[in-house]
Amino acid sequence: MDITIPEFKHTASLTPAWQQDFVDGLGCTISADNKLMSFPEKKANGSGFFIEISPDVSVLIIDLVLNKPMRFTRMPSEEDFWIVYYDMSDNFSKHFVDDIKHQIGYKSKLGFAIIDSFLKSTYVSQVGERAFSLRLYIRKSFIKNYFKNAVLEKDFKNVFDDKIKKMFYYGHIDSRSKVVLYNLKQQRMDDTNYEFLLKSAAYKLFGYFVERLNSNMPNAGLFLEKDLSSIMKTQEYLLSNLLMPFPGVKVLSQIAHMSISKYRNLYTNVFGLSPATFFKNEKLILAKELLESGNFKLISDVAYELGYNKISYFSLVYKKYHGDLPNVVFKAKSY
Repeated sequence: MDITIPEFKHTASLTPAWQQDFVDGLGCTISADNKLMSFPEKKANGSGFFIEISPDVSVLIIDLVLNKPMRFTRMPSEEDFWIVYYDMSDNFSKHFVDDIKHQIGYKSKLGFAIIDSFLKSTYVSQVGERAFSLRLYIRKSFIKNYFKNAVLEKDFKNVFDDKIKKMFYYGHIDSRSKVVLYNLKQQRMDDTNYEFLLKSAAYKLFGYFVERLNSNMPNAGLFLEKDLSSIMKTQEYLLSNLLMPFPGVKVLSQIAHMSISKYRNLYTNVFGLSPATFFKNEKLILAKELLESGNFKLISDVAYELGYNKISYFSLVYKKYHGDLPNVVFKAKSY
């Protein structure tokens, strides 16, 4: 960890009490209802928004651009809760847990983590780049109520062991949660209806999170470092070639230096979906950005740019993923 970057240490809790650290240490200002926190312009442009969903669940969202280098270090908490991280930053950020560095953010795809509140963690984002992240704070005793089944208790015995205080998962943001976060990222925190939008998003994310724990989480998260590195190389390749057709699992497995079967299984375990589905989803997310960019005269131009030869098929898959037809968000190029 780069110790030359100034470090700001703070606490975290299920109540707004933690915000006082930001007021005292950074000079942030807090709204009268203890929900909207604004950063001083000398250090960062942006805000944070915190609300208590219930006595057992809270949500914090941070959206800022650092003007000066800074490391945000969350100190261990005396409260017993999980911190569920979602990171959709525009560029790569770094997350240190137990001094182990994880590259996170929208482009890295390893933007999801579940961390015990008893662990210290440090967040470092790039100066001049938009850092956007959401955290669900969930009391452990509350989440345990969702797992009464004996089999699940066995699968999660280390997670529910109060003597074990550790991060137990790091991986991808599932596709449904990514759509929720992407839509929330387009909103302004000072809008009058932002609290309702954030609550709605938090409930959806919490529901997807519980569903995810119920299904495949016990079988994921433990991978050899060299295998994970190889998988990430193929991820970078896919993200760099979104305007091209899907290259195929054979090509990707060759890049990863794995057999096709090993690559396919490992990729699905790491990211929760197949390479082809990931590629299609990312292409459709890019499609929305291109449609909104104002750089194209016709919707068909966007479709052709992304490699879709039939406009009707492009519209069909776009609506299935985003819920609306392309013309809803399209901004035509003006001359």
